[in-house]
Amino acid sequence: MTNRFLDTAFVDKAIKFAVDAHANTERRGKGFPYVIHVLEAMEIVATLTNDPELLAAAALHDTVEDTDVTVEQIRAEFGDRVAAIVHTESDEIDPSIPECETWRARKQAAIDRLRNASHDAKIVAMGDKLSNMRAIARDYDVKGDELWKIFHAPGGKADHEWHYRGLAKSLCELSGTPAYEEFTAAIDHVFTSPAMEDVDLADYEVSGDGFTAISYNHKDGEKMMKLYADFIPVNVPAKELRIANAVYDMGLPTPRGLRLVTDGKRIGVEFERVTGKRSYSRLLSQEPEHFEEHMRSFARMCKQLHSTECNTKVFKPVEARFMKATSTCSRLNDEQRRIVTDFIASIPSTTTCIHGDMHMGNLLLAGGKNYWIDLADFAYGNPLFDIGMLRFVCIGPNEEIAQNTFHISCAQMRQAWDIFVDEYFGPEASKMEDILNKMACLYIIYYADMIKFFPWEQEWLDRYMFNKQ
Repeated sequence: MTNRFLDTAFVDKAIKFAVDAHANTERRGKGFPYVIHVLEAMEIVATLTNDPELLAAAALHDTVEDTDVTVEQIRAEFGDRVAAIVHTESDEIDPSIPECETWRARKQAAIDRLRNASHDAKIVAMGDKLSNMRAIARDYDVKGDELWKIFHAPGGKADHEWHYRGLAKSLCELSGTPAYEEFTAAIDHVFTSPAMEDVDLADYEVSGDGFTAISYNHKDGEKMMKLYADFIPVNVPAKELRIANAVYDMGLPTPRGLRLVTDGKRIGVEFERVTGKRSYSRLLSQEPEHFEEHMRSFARMCKQLHSTECNTKVFKPVEARFMKATSTCSRLNDEQRRIVTDFIASIPSTTTCIHGDMHMGNLLLAGGKNYWIDLADFAYGNPLFDIGMLRFVCIGPNEEIAQNTFHISCAQMRQAWDIFVDEYFGPEASKMEDILNKMACLYIIYYADMIKFFPWEQEWLDRYMFNKQ
């Protein structure tokens, strides 16, 4: 089949310019032409955009820093936009000073420059930095810590870890893209995951438990920690710490994360302690005379969260989570996968905050203030995704799960749901039942390959998602 026509003249010109500029230059320590790195950076950028000016900037990104080409020449040949991006990518090097003496200052300047750069410049930088990180990861697997001797960083491996983790933070608005996820995974592969500090359980007292984690209060009264069950992937606590602090930085009510911890078997997160707290699940259980009042307060807090604009440069769209789960769910055949994918795509997109695991156990009340917890799946998107989660947990548990996880009976879980939808949707509540049942089905699919929750799952999928009677 003949490939369709595409005008590639502008990109072709940039590639030729880069080939000429980097002619007879080796990629440091690799034994192959430097331009191979340039072409790999372009390929990565092409996974993020088909904008010819950004592809051209990727081809040209090292010409000013590593050759005799000037920004003015780039501007004359390729225009202001490409020149500006290439300039952002270029360190200023004084050839009269040894590189090791200026290395950290230059890299800090680059991190700062990239943090404040345009989205376009970050896309191009992603191509460059991922290409670099791929090469480091490959070489590290062969050479180990001997690798760092070929670089100019005075602090060796520690300096490189500082540099690449700083770059990852500056590029976090690309979080959720395959390129960014590969970049951060390679960083963790080479430099290991962020350090965990050992804790002595004798210093803590159990304060609560759930299906996936147990919480503890430190005896100093100032800290608490959450230790995950051993079936939870080890990357989950690190993600929760990072996201909890990003939510905290947005000004939303949540305890500040402190550090990753381990008791030698389990991994968890330590937080500032909210004293005198009770989850809304505990409130419903312990104050049945105020059951409706507490559930309506919970619903109002959910509406407040769902009306808050999210930082879309840091957090991912919630739809991506369910699209990925649908694509990999072994329970679905191809036709069912198409139906679910079409349904997810039909949900109107928004940029407001999504908790990601919204239920009564994940909102605390202390001293008249509310605090959101368990934020590992925090995202932005349509509130229906959060409400689908609540529907899933309110209508699903058997008596044992309801009591152990939410501290109330199955009948009370359904009562809580009825109060919630009345407070959240008002007179429109009765019209929402079908869509909310379908949203609950998304969580059946999301959790299908991890754990099996409730015996009614297949019946619900057939009835509400696939319209089988």
